[in-house]
Amino acid sequence: MKKLTFQTQFRLLVIFFILCFIACTITKQGIFNNIAWIVYGAAFLINPVWPAAWDYADHQKLTLGCRVGGVLAIVIGLITRFYP
Repeated sequence: MKKLTFQTQFRLLVIFFILCFIACTITKQGIFNNIAWIVYGAAFLINPVWPAAWDYADHQKLTLGCRVGGVLAIVIGLITRFYP
């Protein structure tokens, strides 16, 4: 299976975020926002990608940065309580 590019992954996750925010608004359940943050973070933790403009830098540092960002997004999803 081909790896997702940054643009493809980013677009899919933004669509998922929008769908979760709509579900949160309709159902008045804030858990959908938390789920969106956790899925977003997990996607960058599992598949660390970066924009093509940053491709000149050290790939190990870019991978580490993407994974750290993914962990931070998961932490936001776990410790923040969103209100609809």
